[in-house]
Amino acid sequence: MQVSVLGGGLAGALLAWRLARQPDVDRVSLAPGPARDRDATAVSGGAVRGYETEAGQRRLALDSLTELLSDARLRDWAGYTETGSCYRPLDTSQLQAQAAEVDAALPGSVRLLSAGELRERGWADTGEADLEAAGADSGPVAVAERQAGYLDPERLRSRVLADLAGRGNVELLPDGAVTGLAPGGFSLAGTDHRADVVVAAAGAWTPALLAAGGWDSAGLRAKAIQYTVFGVADWRPGTFVDEVTGLYGKPSGVGQLLGLPTQLWDVQPDRRHPDQALSEAVGTLAQRRFPRLRLAPGGQPVLAPDCYSSDFRLALRPVAGTEGRLCTFTGGSGGAAKTVLAASAQAAGQLVLGGVPVPDRSA
Repeated sequence: MQVSVLGGGLAGALLAWRLARQPDVDRVSLAPGPARDRDATAVSGGAVRGYETEAGQRRLALDSLTELLSDARLRDWAGYTETGSCYRPLDTSQLQAQAAEVDAALPGSVRLLSAGELRERGWADTGEADLEAAGADSGPVAVAERQAGYLDPERLRSRVLADLAGRGNVELLPDGAVTGLAPGGFSLAGTDHRADVVVAAAGAWTPALLAAGGWDSAGLRAKAIQYTVFGVADWRPGTFVDEVTGLYGKPSGVGQLLGLPTQLWDVQPDRRHPDQALSEAVGTLAQRRFPRLRLAPGGQPVLAPDCYSSDFRLALRPVAGTEGRLCTFTGGSGGAAKTVLAASAQAAGQLVLGGVPVPDRSA
C-alpha cells in the first residue's frame, strides 16, 4: 500500500510516522506544503489532559496521554512537562461518571473539586450558575488531574520528521503548493505523484485545498485561534479550562498563557493580525476569575488559524465520491495536541485495515 500525506503539521507528520511503521505500507510520501514562518503547530500551547466532556474526545485524550506517559522516547520528543490541570465544565451532571473513566485509565491522577475547593485554589465567582450558585453542598463542580500538563508540538513535529527522514520507506517531498488534487494523486512543482490513498492533513489550508480540486470540504472550516502570553507577578492559575467563562490557560515560561474562543470563522489561513481588544478582554476576565492574578501590561497576543470540523474531532474522513482514495485528517479544533497521538494511530489503522480500496497494480 502506498499513501501520500499532504501537510507537514503535527497531525500530518504523526500520521506519516504511524503509517511508515505499518508492515502493510510499502511507501509513505509526505508533502509539507509551502514554506511558512508559522502554522498552528508552531504556536500551539500544547495542553494535554485526559478529561474531556465529550465521550469520543475523552477516549482519544485518554489514549494519547496514556501512550505519552508510558513511552519515554515520546515524552522526550514532546518535551512533556507535567503541571497538573483543572477543568471546570459548564454541565456538572455527569462529572463524577466522566471523572471515573479518567481515573480508571490513570489511577490516582484524578480528584473531584467542590466549589469551596475551587475558591481555595484561587478561583472566584463570576455570576449566575457559577461557584456561589453551586453552593458548598452541591457536590463536585470541577476535576483536577495530577498527570496532566503540556507538550511542545513544534519539538515533537521536528523529532518525528527527523525519524521519518531515516526510514527507507518514506519520501519527504520538497516544500511547495499542491495542485491537481485527485483520488490517488496530486501535482507538486510540476511533478505528478500517485498513491493508493492521498490524505489531506493541511490544517487550516485543507478546506481551500479541497475546494481548489473541486471537492466538498464536508463541514471543515478555518477558524482563528488566539491567545495572549502575559507576564505575571508571583501567583499563576496554572493549566486550566473554565467552560463557565470560556477562559483557558497554561504556564508559559515565567508567564501565563490565557485565551478565549474566537468567533472568527472562514478566515484566510495566512491571517496573522491578532485582535487586540480580545487580548485585553482576556486579561480583564482572567483577573476577575482569579483575583490573586497580577498581569503585567503589554501581553503578547498570538493568532494562528486552524481547521475545525463539525464534530470538533481530529479524525480520518473519506472525501465523498472518491471511494476512500482521497481522505482528510484534520478538524482538531485548535486543541488536537491532546488527542493527536491516539487519533493518528486510529487513522493509520483505518487506512491499512479499514477496507480502503487499493488498486491491483499487478494488472
